[in-house]
Amino acid sequence: MSDDLKYSGSKKLTDVVVLPGIEINLSGGHLLLIANNSAIEISDFAKKCNKVSELIVNPTSELTLPQFQTIFPSLSKYLLIPHYDKEPKIPKTLIDTLSSDIFAGKVTSVKKFLYMLKEREERLSPVLFSDFRPSENYSHFPTKQTYLDIDDININSLRGCLMDKSKVHLTQEGNDKFPIFDDGFLLSTGLNIVLGKRSSGKSYTLTKIAEIFGEKAKYIKQFELLNTDSDGSNQFNDETRMAKESIVNNFFKDFADVLQDIVQVPSKEKDEDEITKYIKALKQCAEEQATNDVYSRTHLYNETTCYIPSHNIITDLIDSVLKLIESQNYQSIITRYVELLQLQSLLRDLITEYRVLQKQILIKRNVNKIIQTIKEALQLKSAAPIIPNIDFYKIALNKRKRQQFEIIAKAIKQPKVIHVEKVRNFTIKISTRPFRNATDMKFGKQVSLVDAFQKYESDSAFSYLTALKSSGVESTMYQKLFAKVDYEILNSSGFPVSGGERSEFNFMQKIKDSQLCDILIIDEPESSFDNIFLNEEINGFLKEMSLQMPVVISTHNSTIGGSIKPNYILYTEKKINGNDDIEFRLYGGNATALTLKTTNGHEIQNYLVTLNSLEAGHNAYLERRTIYETLNH
Repeated sequence: MSDDLKYSGSKKLTDVVVLPGIEINLSGGHLLLIANNSAIEISDFAKKCNKVSELIVNPTSELTLPQFQTIFPSLSKYLLIPHYDKEPKIPKTLIDTLSSDIFAGKVTSVKKFLYMLKEREERLSPVLFSDFRPSENYSHFPTKQTYLDIDDININSLRGCLMDKSKVHLTQEGNDKFPIFDDGFLLSTGLNIVLGKRSSGKSYTLTKIAEIFGEKAKYIKQFELLNTDSDGSNQFNDETRMAKESIVNNFFKDFADVLQDIVQVPSKEKDEDEITKYIKALKQCAEEQATNDVYSRTHLYNETTCYIPSHNIITDLIDSVLKLIESQNYQSIITRYVELLQLQSLLRDLITEYRVLQKQILIKRNVNKIIQTIKEALQLKSAAPIIPNIDFYKIALNKRKRQQFEIIAKAIKQPKVIHVEKVRNFTIKISTRPFRNATDMKFGKQVSLVDAFQKYESDSAFSYLTALKSSGVESTMYQKLFAKVDYEILNSSGFPVSGGERSEFNFMQKIKDSQLCDILIIDEPESSFDNIFLNEEINGFLKEMSLQMPVVISTHNSTIGGSIKPNYILYTEKKINGNDDIEFRLYGGNATALTLKTTNGHEIQNYLVTLNSLEAGHNAYLERRTIYETLNH
């Protein structure tokens, strides 16, 4: 680097105020702590940072709140910014504890930034940072940044500013726009329309925007909504099924738990066979009493073993109380009804009871082991008949389980609607019914269920379950083979949707799904839909979405481009200069602006851009207007 360049660079840096700071892993979340830059304060701050480094020795280390307060006893000297909408988050209880010194929270997106500004109950001001880590070969500078209304840059003025949300902005002009590219090009935080001729760079621009947001961008590409199969229904149903799989799984969840238990229960025939063997042995013992000898006459010869109680209930109770005690997020609600000392006392008593129960279980197991060892030794020396061990309680319980299972399985097979959801003018309906035939039962793995279906039609659900086990069906699929799940999408009239309506529904669903993202990007939606649907359904939906997040749409259609009334217009232009050099330009400006501008000073009339892009020029617009007026008269 030349001396001139070095001097030029250093001269520019003199205008930059640098404040020392440290990012601390505090109670499982990250906290930015920033200090003033005076020589005295930097020296003291460095010593405190060294103490932090001594305690945080690896990526999993963290400071406790007492340790943090010991190192930094006077927090009013610093600016504290916790990870608020960014992992790893600082626990809310800790933010509340330090509320007198925390006025801002770090977020990851424009969407969350605007939400925190608008939300009245939200106390903290949002700040959006680049998280930029300079490297030798970087090509793009991140555009995430926060502007504050202050004159002097120091900790006191920063703290005072962040107490007032109205003084926090995404750009120097305010919060209705934000920088998207590193050349300073802006996007509206609301609705953006991208105009331009074919091959002028519209799709390229959309792709660049999507790449900046990464996986948090919902990008609906051109023709993406068109079905690829012959009638469209298979793809349509598969997409719906995948999207609503959690609802179906939740419906079958309790039944799946029942199946996990009942699948271990022996059949009625097996239990009856065990009783028959016991009665036979009992009769034989009575008939051959004369053969009893000194061994068979002992009490332990036919002694039954001790019943071993379960400790599942008390262990579940201990786990539940521990969750109540250790809960950080809901501690204030819990202690409102139950004091922490009471919970701790309850935990101690439960643990004491658990230990007593465990001792009893261990004693009974040892007793059973001794009984079994002695019985086996006696039975080897005696010729008298042996009465087998039998657990009548377990056999009775098995019978009761099989009876209840029949009732539950019958209820599962009854036709019922398990979910209804409105998506604008469409209705998603998920229902269950009995299987009609073996083909109706078909699922992913190719397993013949013809024999099983014969049992399905019979009265015995337990016999059907046994047939499923024999057919090779995986146990995880049992619950879904007791009832057929049907997915229906109904139009506004309550009828199943047509082919064209399927695409409309898919589009509405994708827009709805974008609520979980930070930006919605759509490339020429008019390619798949008619103007009436675009005007009556899509435009209003997109306007609603633009109140929650930035929305960017490329279009050639006046219904989208004009009637939707966007906040901001982007125009892409392909210019061929001398020597056949190709230059791509990106203009931007408010929808009401007279001119659209590039970041390097080029301008173009908004009127001409809009008219040429959406109406094919002034003359074509006048001609169509004349035709419409003629038809009207």
